[in-house]
Amino acid sequence: MYRKFIRHNPKNPVLITVPHSGDFYPDVFLKNIRLDLDKIRKIEDFKSDQIIKFVNKDAADVIVAQCSRAVVDLNRSRKAIDNNMFEKIILNSNADEKKMLSYGLGVFPKLIQNENIFKDKLPISYGKYILESFYDPFHLNVNSQIETLISKFGVCYHFDLHSMPYKAVKNMKNKPDIVLGNNYQKSCSLEFVNYIKKNFEKYGLKVSVNDPYAGGFITRNYGNPSKGIETLQIEVNRDLYMDEENLLLKNINSVQEIFSKIFNLFSYSPRIAAE
Repeated sequence: MYRKFIRHNPKNPVLITVPHSGDFYPDVFLKNIRLDLDKIRKIEDFKSDQIIKFVNKDAADVIVAQCSRAVVDLNRSRKAIDNNMFEKIILNSNADEKKMLSYGLGVFPKLIQNENIFKDKLPISYGKYILESFYDPFHLNVNSQIETLISKFGVCYHFDLHSMPYKAVKNMKNKPDIVLGNNYQKSCSLEFVNYIKKNFEKYGLKVSVNDPYAGGFITRNYGNPSKGIETLQIEVNRDLYMDEENLLLKNINSVQEIFSKIFNLFSYSPRIAAE
């Protein structure tokens, strides 16, 4: 389940994905949980899709997940599965992203604030249904659109938009408003990162690169500069646009304006960045 806004005749090779803003909880999930939904919702990138609300429809292709990341985390490998969550073995091969699994944050999140989300072990049918209904369609569409833009332009500038809790940066000396992650230059070029960094900084925002977030599965999986795919994760400090405790938007207009200016006026090329 996702929303997509795909241009018929794109004028540039820009794609924006928003994998964690979803607030849909299917019945099959709700009937298996032990925690209150209000607590579970804290894991959402609450309304992060609203950050790009005023980006012109002709400025970028956009794919937004609608299913909550508490149900299925699209920024994890399909094989980041903890078999202990299920009544029977659901993954016969080695699991991916073992570190995230140890935190209870695999493709099927298990823990929120160290509390178990689910009452009991889940049937295998649950896992297959969630992956086939929500995970696979999103990634098939992202992959397809990247290929479409590569075919037309020879390059794709792919931005993966997230929001981060203020507590993630509160102990940093220079608390960033924006964190750009490119898996330490593996998912996109340094020139591209610097171009985007300068764009945010000219609007007065503090920007960090790869600290504390260097990018997740989406960044690692899709970014491939040697093939023309420049994938960059953007984390927006929630303190800029929302009340985290009460899940309410506040002062989002200025953030929306900055994002609209950056993307509506987007004109990056490696030659310009090198000058």
